[in-house]
Amino acid sequence: MTRQASVRVLDSRPAFSQPLPRLPANHVPRPRLSRVLRDSACRLTLISAPAGFGKSVLLAECARQVPSGTRLVWLDLLGRPLTPAELLGRLSAVLQRPLESGDPQTLLGNLLSSIDQPLWIVLDDYPRQPCPELDDCLDRLLEQTPASLRWWIGGRRRPSWNLPRLLLQGDLLEVDAQALAFNEDELRGLLGDQHPDVHGELVARLLHDCEGWPAGICLLLFKTDATGLRERLAAGSTLLEDYIEREVLRDLPPALVQHLRVLAHIPRFSAELCGQLLDEDGNALLDELLGRQLFLRGLDSAGQWFRLWRPLALILRRQSGGQPIQAHLRACRWFFLHGDPREAVEHALWAEQPEVAASYLQRFGQEQLLVGHSVTQFLQWRAELPAYLFASTPRLIFLLGWALVTCGRFDEVDDVLADLSRFLPQADARRQRQLLAHWQALQGMLMRQRGLPGARQHCREALAGLSESAWSQRVLCYQALAQQAMAQTELDEAQRCCEEGLFQARHSGSLIYEGLLNVERIHLHGMRGEFALGVELAEQTIGQVSTALRHGPVIGRLHMLRGAMLAAQGRYEEAGNAYRRGMREAERCEDAYRLFGYFGLIELVADQGDFTQALNLLQEAERVMQWQHVPEERYHAVLQLAGGLLHLRRGEPRQARELFQALLERYRQRGLLAPSSFYCLMLRARFGLALCDLRLGRLGAAQEALLALRDESLVAGHAPLVCECRFALAEAMLTAGRAYQAELELRRALGEAQRMRLLRPLQAFFRLHPELVLRLASPAQRESLQLLQQAHEEELPRDDNSPLSSRELAVLALIAQGLSNQEIAERLFISLHTVKTHARRIHSKLKVERRTQAVAQAKALGLLD
Repeated sequence: MTRQASVRVLDSRPAFSQPLPRLPANHVPRPRLSRVLRDSACRLTLISAPAGFGKSVLLAECARQVPSGTRLVWLDLLGRPLTPAELLGRLSAVLQRPLESGDPQTLLGNLLSSIDQPLWIVLDDYPRQPCPELDDCLDRLLEQTPASLRWWIGGRRRPSWNLPRLLLQGDLLEVDAQALAFNEDELRGLLGDQHPDVHGELVARLLHDCEGWPAGICLLLFKTDATGLRERLAAGSTLLEDYIEREVLRDLPPALVQHLRVLAHIPRFSAELCGQLLDEDGNALLDELLGRQLFLRGLDSAGQWFRLWRPLALILRRQSGGQPIQAHLRACRWFFLHGDPREAVEHALWAEQPEVAASYLQRFGQEQLLVGHSVTQFLQWRAELPAYLFASTPRLIFLLGWALVTCGRFDEVDDVLADLSRFLPQADARRQRQLLAHWQALQGMLMRQRGLPGARQHCREALAGLSESAWSQRVLCYQALAQQAMAQTELDEAQRCCEEGLFQARHSGSLIYEGLLNVERIHLHGMRGEFALGVELAEQTIGQVSTALRHGPVIGRLHMLRGAMLAAQGRYEEAGNAYRRGMREAERCEDAYRLFGYFGLIELVADQGDFTQALNLLQEAERVMQWQHVPEERYHAVLQLAGGLLHLRRGEPRQARELFQALLERYRQRGLLAPSSFYCLMLRARFGLALCDLRLGRLGAAQEALLALRDESLVAGHAPLVCECRFALAEAMLTAGRAYQAELELRRALGEAQRMRLLRPLQAFFRLHPELVLRLASPAQRESLQLLQQAHEEELPRDDNSPLSSRELAVLALIAQGLSNQEIAERLFISLHTVKTHARRIHSKLKVERRTQAVAQAKALGLLD
């Protein structure tokens, strides 16, 4: 349907007012954008994005908020070329000024300077093809026009103006496609009451596949339900394909369309790679794509790497009918020559060349396994390539073994290593020693992950045999030795092993392996009660490792460990965010370390009294470990410990005791050590068992166990556990009527907690004996406890039989006003995640699924006016 050319004016004199463009029937207001644009002091607002991103709608939304006394001029240019003279004629007619003869540039400047009131000029759908004369004219006008004039310009092409200068002067506010894309709240607003069955996973998939593209989302949702939407997402939509054909591809040169069909199959490309793939000037091609706003998405801050916007790429791939084999072969060679064997392997597989892929796998360094989701890819290649290829050389066998260990799939490693027998004996004694040393290194790490004490001997013998060039295996041996030392509470030995490994990693210039050793150092800080140092080291290492890679298991582990250090200090909201960020990273690369994040989150939500969510997380953790084929020995005891602690917090010491006792008996009978990242597993189970006895009134057994654990921890230097034992002993002594001894132990516990900034056990004891703690605690501790108590009281249900807490009601009232989650967070000075948590609880308590339903139900119950 062709739009008619239109000119619209609004000013303070009703005689000249005309209606603005009609907003769509399913219009979703976007205050997060319109408020920023409306309140900006910039002289130019430029909205530049591909077709279907709602540029005209946003301009119309802003135009409806024109300030009182400001004149508004709306010109719809329909994307067609326009000369300065034609622009002069249209503005003169709209502003009711005589059209004079002369230079259009000069006359335009005079015309705009003569307006004696604030003026907004909106140029909608700026010319889509290069229009040098108009660009040059407006470039000069933007510098000359008075401060009372604001330009609002929207279009598919980014004009060739001196935008950097305007930006530096503070005169430019630019909105691009990424800012215009729908977020989750806006998508839910669009769904409204028309699509009640589209929720949860389907909403996430719609956002992912369309990347927030408004036109794509609306066309996929047009006259369909959840079932139809799933079909369209899987097989495509004729409506969407027709829109792409008409609005994006129709006016392009055929050669450019063909280039786009090739690039749709390339996950990331640069100007140099484009030159290799397409026999074109890569820089010129990218400049043309960027200038035409052809759904190009930047992948780095340097502006070197790009990909096509996902919905366009999906449609072009469906239309092409197959992979561009020659392009993938060229990309394969290019990535290999530029030192990226991972991407080279991927393109070789897409080119259906498994032997070529295997040859590149030979060059795959062990450090690569810790980059991004390389481990996941490596194991996926194992499934796609012929089995014999991964057993064709010792190097591939070892790489596969290390990949399986990283993912926690220990049971498969033995079968993989069995293939090494075909390569024995080696041609000479040196090669034989090296092969056996590599086997011992992998075997040592495997035994460590299984909790077997024999790991230490294997790692030490491997270190004696490995050459200096095998530095990555040497680092991993030192890591395994440090892990075993921590599991045996030999903290000084653990520190020595970490330092040896760090020397190897730094000597080899590997930030990734240095980060891997720092993971163990942070664990060590936590065991010694040096939580502030742990947070500092985690943040410093994240910054360093991020310069070498954007994603990977090391990044995820560091974030989760930072969460653990923050949680110990009572910084619960920051801790939860850190845990979740790390878990997302671990999920990306199928790192079994994700279990550490689940354990931390379970403790956090249990501390807040949300036992339902804690139980859900416990069950989810078990499912995830099973999905990832992690052996039960790696996670079962950890989940037993988490379950026991959860029972204990719920006031169910008998059930908790059964779990702790079963855990300890199993580990003692099998002679196992605590698993990696849970080095205090046995100690925590013993501590939990003592607490169960205390809650069950078995004071003698509880005190005996706590004293023994306290003294062992003192000798080992395990300061946090010493402190927790003191708090528990103080509780036992108070229960036994030994108030004087209890106060002595409590004073020591408070002093140690103050030194370590350890808040969690202090908070637990405070719930039991608040007056005693407030009398003996330091001023800083009292302030922290009172702040936590105040926050806790805000979460409690009100006394008027309302199912919602005061804070939940406050959130719901702002939801009823139409505010987004981000706006609610800013209004209440809380995080976005906290707002979403409140929203989930509101939905659960009111038994609804949507925001609108929650507001309606609250009004029906009299909770909202």
